[in-house]
Amino acid sequence: MNSPEERRGPDLASSARRPIRFAIVGVSNTLVDFIVFFLLQGLIGPFAQAAGYAAGTANSYYWNRRWTFKTDQPRQKGELGRFLVVNLTVALLTSVLLALLNLFLPVWMSKVLVTVPGMALNYILSKVWVFRPAAAEKPNL
Repeated sequence: MNSPEERRGPDLASSARRPIRFAIVGVSNTLVDFIVFFLLQGLIGPFAQAAGYAAGTANSYYWNRRWTFKTDQPRQKGELGRFLVVNLTVALLTSVLLALLNLFLPVWMSKVLVTVPGMALNYILSKVWVFRPAAAEKPNL
């Protein structure tokens, strides 16, 4: 006889692990972002935020598509565009917040404070909009 996990199928088990995988990828994105940011901050100042975020974004797309959401299919129409819109929006918001917070706080503290809400917003939009299942684009009849 099959266990309850086997009867529920791999989709439910995979869905339950998705937030953990997203978090792991998010941590790796943040590490890439921070490393690039702090390596370049002394050279290019506030532009280091964009460079770090771009490096983290490339890491994010690769690992979330391949591992978190396990997309074996070709890219959905508009998927990369949605991904870029979400990440550019979050990058812009975090850059503005970083500049404002840095008026009152050290740069490292400002960076930490803008990263947390940026990651949360990115997760929500990635889950419901960017990496939505292909069936979500088709109308239910």
